[in-house]
Parts: sequence; C-alpha cells; structure tokens
Amino acid sequence: MDENKFKAIIEEAINKAIEPVKEQLNGVVTRLDDPDTGLKRINDRLDANTRAVMELETTVKGYGDMYKINDSNLRKMEKRVETLEDKAGVVVPEEFHLAAAADI
Repeated sequence: MDENKFKAIIEEAINKAIEPVKEQLNGVVTRLDDPDTGLKRINDRLDANTRAVMELETTVKGYGDMYKINDSNLRKMEKRVETLEDKAGVVVPEEFHLAAAADI
C-alpha cells in the first residue's frame, strides 16, 4: 500500500469519527444561540435577577439602619422615663420593660 492511499484511508476514518462530534457541537451551538433559551437570554435573566437582588439588599440594609436608629432613640427615651419613674417612686411591671435588642 502506498503512502497516499494510506493517508486517504486514515483521513476517511478520522472524518467518519469526527462527524458525529461535529453534529453534536453544531447542536450545542444552535441551542446556545437560540434567542428564547440561549446564553443571551440566560444572561439577560441573570442580569435582571441580579438587579432585583441588589435592590432587595439595599432595602434590607436600609431597614437594618432604621432599626438601629430607632432602637438607639428608644433606649434614650427609656432612660429618661426610668429616671422620672424612679424619682416618682413608680414601680413598673416587668412586662413593660424593653427587651434587649439581642433577645428579640
């Protein structure tokens, strides 16, 4: 068998082996390029979801900051009221005392 015939046989065998792989890759590329379900659509949805999550994080952080401010103001008011109650001799039932912030 001469060298050219041997090369032709090898090339044909390689092409036959590669053809199913090429078909599968073309199918994958087609699915990735699909405007309804492809990568662009997935990335668009991820971007939208990321924006929504970032907005939620900002909102929750705002509520957390407001809670800290309100708790601080409430503690200041509690201290003022307790001072007045002590001077007036008022005994306050335990259920009317503020719980510690960590206990909530």
